[in-house]
Amino acid sequence: MIQSNINYIVIDDDPINNMICRKIIKLTIPDTNVDTFIQPEKGLDHILSAYSKADAPNAILFLDINMPTLTGWEVMERFKDFPEEVKQHITIYILSSSVDLQDREKAENDPYVKDYIIKPLSQAKLRDINNGTYKI
Repeated sequence: MIQSNINYIVIDDDPINNMICRKIIKLTIPDTNVDTFIQPEKGLDHILSAYSKADAPNAILFLDINMPTLTGWEVMERFKDFPEEVKQHITIYILSSSVDLQDREKAENDPYVKDYIIKPLSQAKLRDINNGTYKI
């Protein structure tokens, strides 16, 4: 059984991908909260405000790499400066169409990135993430 007490955040400049992610998440976990952002800055603002309290829910962030205003890597740099009480609530997965080995290595070496997922998100991948069994 997948936990519904975890929120989901998608930061991707592609509204179609955000719609697909929302649909996959809601089909798999109907009673969960999903926030999508096409502007990375707004996504960061949301994380900072919504997850700064000790009793804030935990969330999984699906983060794209290639975006025009802030790349996923720039988002990660800003996230690293967030207070610990925010960071402890967020589990980050890179969700990208990039198959560049340098991107994968960078994700593997980032202590805040849990894993690297090749788009598109699927119900099977989401179930594996929630069960702790996701493997690239």
